[in-house]
Amino acid sequence: MLVEHCGKCHTGETIKGGLRLDSRAALLTGGGTGPAIVPGDPDQSLLIEAIRYAPEGYQMPPTGKLPDEAIATLTEWVRQGAV
Repeated sequence: MLVEHCGKCHTGETIKGGLRLDSRAALLTGGGTGPAIVPGDPDQSLLIEAIRYAPEGYQMPPTGKLPDEAIATLTEWVRQGAV
């Protein structure tokens, strides 16, 4: 899901915001604003905030909000430790 919806800007040679999304280690390291995920705590994870389109934060992907099912899947993945 991350590769499909976020890979164009956050994998390979194009790394916007210094954030790579192609490995768990990269998600834990994060980019210019800190770690993208906090395993076990989706509410503290910038990635989840961004895909929820929080009005006061990032709204990713910029081409349009992911379907609710995709957001729920990623949120649960983080909640379970992002293994």
